Amino acid sequence: MNIGICSAARKMAFVCGLVLSASFSFPQVAPKRPVASEYSWRILENARIAYDAADYGEAMNLANRAKANRRAEIAWEVYTLENALSPLAVRKVGDSFGDVLKILAERDENEAVKLINKYLRFYGTDFFGDSISNLVEWVKEKNVYPEADFLIGKIYQLEGEYKTAYEFYEKARVEREYLDIPDFHYEILYAMVALALEAKRPDDYEQALLLILDSDPKFKDSVFRNAFMKILDSDKAENADRFFTLFRAEENRSLEALFDLGNVYERAGRDENALVCAALGTIESFTHIYATICERDTSYSFTTYADFLEKCGKYDDIMTWCEKYHVWELMFQMGERLQKRGRLILADSFFRKMAAAMPDPYWRSEAASKLAK
Repeated sequence: MNIGICSAARKMAFVCGLVLSASFSFPQVAPKRPVASEYSWRILENARIAYDAADYGEAMNLANRAKANRRAEIAWEVYTLENALSPLAVRKVGDSFGDVLKILAERDENEAVKLINKYLRFYGTDFFGDSISNLVEWVKEKNVYPEADFLIGKIYQLEGEYKTAYEFYEKARVEREYLDIPDFHYEILYAMVALALEAKRPDDYEQALLLILDSDPKFKDSVFRNAFMKILDSDKAENADRFFTLFRAEENRSLEALFDLGNVYERAGRDENALVCAALGTIESFTHIYATICERDTSYSFTTYADFLEKCGKYDDIMTWCEKYHVWELMFQMGERLQKRGRLILADSFFRKMAAAMPDPYWRSEAASKLAK
């Protein structure tokens, strides 16, 4: 759901709805106020504990209960908001948050004020187009619980029910706007990758990787791609250092996807795409590591690729991170794929620097084996 500036028609429909709800005297049963001990997030946390303890039946029951509790919580929130917003005095001030919050505070509608401020704190006024009606409509759609669907999907995957597991993962992905922690989106996507691999579905595997990379602006940036490929295709030895001087990419949650997709492309003979994945993965990992080093050593600045590699070797946590995310292998693959592309001078320059300064002994040895004789 893309929240933008609310159309006049939509605002009118919302206001009319409040008018109608205020005009008729049919009794309305107020939803039960949520009890802290029964909050959906608490139930889901217990479901995760059960899952980790391999009590999958209990985990499934709790996950479904968390979903039911989330629906009840949202029903109470919607009732609270609509009840506070329905009086004529409130409707007369308009739709913007500042005016509405002011009148609600004057009327001691404290629960509604708390709810509105909670969502504004998480998402900001721009997300809702500074429109209370947009916020209420969005809250109505929030009666889903993608984190719970994700956990249910994991249970089905363990049971070998791959089709059902995929359906729950996909539901969680589609409803990612309502995640309590937005970055959990990546855990869902990487689980879809693992599922496709486990189920031996290569087409789904590639598509799941592309879904991850769809959130990476640099992967989709053809101008950026053409720029770094032009430097690589120039096949000059000095560009081994210049490459790291020229290019930065802040995203680092794509590294595993770039590594895996590059291997998919290489096996399929799509050599240029494979090189793009290795090169972009190298740029993104370099950007992240370089920023980390500069935070710790404010006097440090990039001079050469070899010097950077030596600097990496001084930090154990950076070494661990690089191993986890295949950073050294991505750099090595970039050199290999440049060789395959016929860019032998630049590839040899990369490999010489790796052979001299790569902090990982295995990849240092592998780079040395690739040097031109």
